[in-house]
Amino acid sequence: MPTPSTFARFDRRMLLRGALAVTAASWVPRRSYAADAVSSTGETVMLSDAAIADLQKSIKGSLVLPSNPEYDTARRVWSPNVNKYPALIAKVTSVEDIQATIQFARRHNLLTAVKCGGHEYNGHGMADKGLTIDLGGFGGVQVDKTKKLAFVNGGAMLGELDEATIPSNLAVTNGTANHTGIGGLATGLGQGRLSRVLGYTIDNLRSIELITPEGKLVRANAKENPDLFWAVRGGGGNFGIVTKFELQLHEIDPNNLTSFGYTFPVAKAKDVLKYYFEMADKVPNEMALSSGVTTAENGEISVSFNGNFWGSPEEAQKLLAGIDRFGEPTRKRFDKADYLKVQSAGAGPKLSTRTLYMHSGFFDKVDSKIPDVVVDRLTKAPMPRAGIRFSQQAGAASKVAANATAYPYRKVLHQCAADGNWLDPKDGPALRQYANESWDLLKPMSNGGFYINYYCDPTEDDMKRAYGANYEKLSEVKAKYDPTNFMKLNFNIKPKGSNKRASR
Repeated sequence: MPTPSTFARFDRRMLLRGALAVTAASWVPRRSYAADAVSSTGETVMLSDAAIADLQKSIKGSLVLPSNPEYDTARRVWSPNVNKYPALIAKVTSVEDIQATIQFARRHNLLTAVKCGGHEYNGHGMADKGLTIDLGGFGGVQVDKTKKLAFVNGGAMLGELDEATIPSNLAVTNGTANHTGIGGLATGLGQGRLSRVLGYTIDNLRSIELITPEGKLVRANAKENPDLFWAVRGGGGNFGIVTKFELQLHEIDPNNLTSFGYTFPVAKAKDVLKYYFEMADKVPNEMALSSGVTTAENGEISVSFNGNFWGSPEEAQKLLAGIDRFGEPTRKRFDKADYLKVQSAGAGPKLSTRTLYMHSGFFDKVDSKIPDVVVDRLTKAPMPRAGIRFSQQAGAASKVAANATAYPYRKVLHQCAADGNWLDPKDGPALRQYANESWDLLKPMSNGGFYINYYCDPTEDDMKRAYGANYEKLSEVKAKYDPTNFMKLNFNIKPKGSNKRASR
């Protein structure tokens, strides 16, 4: 793995004076390079001081290079296992900045990544020895309360969206980690505490503004560039950089939320999982449930049953009649909650100290063997800091046709993740293998699909499974807007015909 010293040093004062400034009569100027970068196809690209100076002049934001004191902070993302060293990081602050940076990247054929919140497992937001476009300085949310619309800049964090809408009793389905960027959420899918009531985030997207890989600003909605609008709703960052999201808001009472959680010892695990699947078939869309079996640091195994309900605690207790059959839980929470506080409470640190790895998938039906498989796996082959978890889906999102957006899995009942997490890197290989083997036991009972933002290390075949029958159309849209696959550091969809081009 390269270190900052791998790159040639870059003096910002030289940038201001000009790369060839003469400081003494005896000094003989020579050509210097700010960074040794790589192209999108892997070739070496030498970026001169003068070229980088021109980029800095063309944007209002700032450039961070390996020699800058803030470089190590700027290259960090949420997951600690991502340890990449971009040749330069452009901290953009406007649409014009993004356009200028994209055009610079195209001129130099630089490997390019786009970072918003950096809250994902695969490190797509950092281009190793390439250019990272950091949208973090391009936040902001405007709300039209009359039309119930939110206009969200492409670098906004989810917390900004909640803070701009919820105090006015308005909301849209949002993620559960408030320092996540809107870009990944609102193009990937967007699951959250309101999914079963309002559908996914992409179901509430009314229009976008996007900078294509060629640097052109376009608008897309149901009438303008409808193919692009279809693809962006689930297709991720494959088609350009979204600079503005227009989201439909809905009236809610943020104080009418009940949040609950129970933890029971492992002896109750199979019965609690069966109860979870039983209740998921019965509860209204206003309730969303989750359950999982996990092992703690000390190896202790427990089962959880959690959820939230848009209604009073009394109504929630009536719906959950029967939970008392499992006896006294080791931990219990059952509270009337403030939605804004709940949204921000469980986000965790902006930079995690633990690495999380998972394989996940969807279930359209519940095989009766699932509780036995899960509990047997975690008790007969225990592994500390591992788990198998389920979250309820369906609800309002299931009313949308499978081909209405790029995301196709609309009849899913449950999402499942087999995971492991570690602090010490030496524990990583064993926990990765454990998670993979755990999912292998459940995969035959799944429908084969998964949510791209909830998956680690997908292959090209995995990506085809992620989109099912919609993949072919996505590949065609990709070929139209990004035929050379310039935007490749993402959950990548290959442009149609790219294999033929590569073989020529």
